[in-house]
Amino acid sequence: MSIKNVGLVGGTGTIGEPILEALKTSSFNLSVINRAGSKSTYPGTHVVTVPDDLNVPDLTRLLKENSIDALILAIKPAQVAQNKRLIEAAFKSGVKRVIPAEFGSVDSADAKTREVYPIADCKKEARDYLISLQDQERGEGQGKLSWTGLVPAHFFDWGLGNSLLCFDVAKRKAYIQDGGDIKFSASNLPFIAKAVVRVLERPEETANKLLYIQSFHVTQNEVLAVLEKITGKKFEIINQKSEERLKELRPKMLEGDFHATEETVGIWGLVASDWEGKTANGMLGLEEESLEKTVREVLAKQWRS
Repeated sequence: MSIKNVGLVGGTGTIGEPILEALKTSSFNLSVINRAGSKSTYPGTHVVTVPDDLNVPDLTRLLKENSIDALILAIKPAQVAQNKRLIEAAFKSGVKRVIPAEFGSVDSADAKTREVYPIADCKKEARDYLISLQDQERGEGQGKLSWTGLVPAHFFDWGLGNSLLCFDVAKRKAYIQDGGDIKFSASNLPFIAKAVVRVLERPEETANKLLYIQSFHVTQNEVLAVLEKITGKKFEIINQKSEERLKELRPKMLEGDFHATEETVGIWGLVASDWEGKTANGMLGLEEESLEKTVREVLAKQWRS
């Protein structure tokens, strides 16, 4: 399987923007798939304008006209209907590889995760749809559609500055879960973007797989030690029991409370996202990164803003 032309949907989002930048410097021909009503602009990048309603016939025609070999979905996984329309169009147009909107802080393949965090069902629904298509024959010598899901755990560099890791860096507070010695996986955004490129460079090895990656395998206490070292200040420690806190948050989350949802993802990603021993780092030629270097970069960015 050879991949040459790559289409990206969602090039201005939290994960979409770094993927866009990584693809710009890759050997692939990049097209951004952009809705007609979008105000996003992509200077110097080929843009394929698609209808706002993402109707499948038009999407299929445009993907085929632009000879898209791989389609990356970097939009919200909760937009199930839109994701499935894009996948259907990819199947009908002859796209060889879809990278779905997985990119999870938590593992949507895990039943307990879907119980704790129901929106993970959206990712599973899209992946199940891809699985239902992967063995179906297509006409015109198109071969079969394949997919690769990436599960990077928490977005570490983004999450450290946005309380996702249960640290309020600005107020020097640490919300420590279950003693703080639970190992968890996490990945920096550029690292995830690099993984996307590596997947496309290794289409045979990565076909029809859910791949786990990590920049770090750390504990909250290890992160706290680095934070205190760099800032030169002690953090206030608020000890929490994750199970009790998740029970408190669940009713609010189910009512649609954004902050309760974010905290639920944050806590669960710390206590149930340990990819050690099953990562695809080796397959993708990815090396783990420096925790201290990353924390210094995140804090420097915060201090400049």
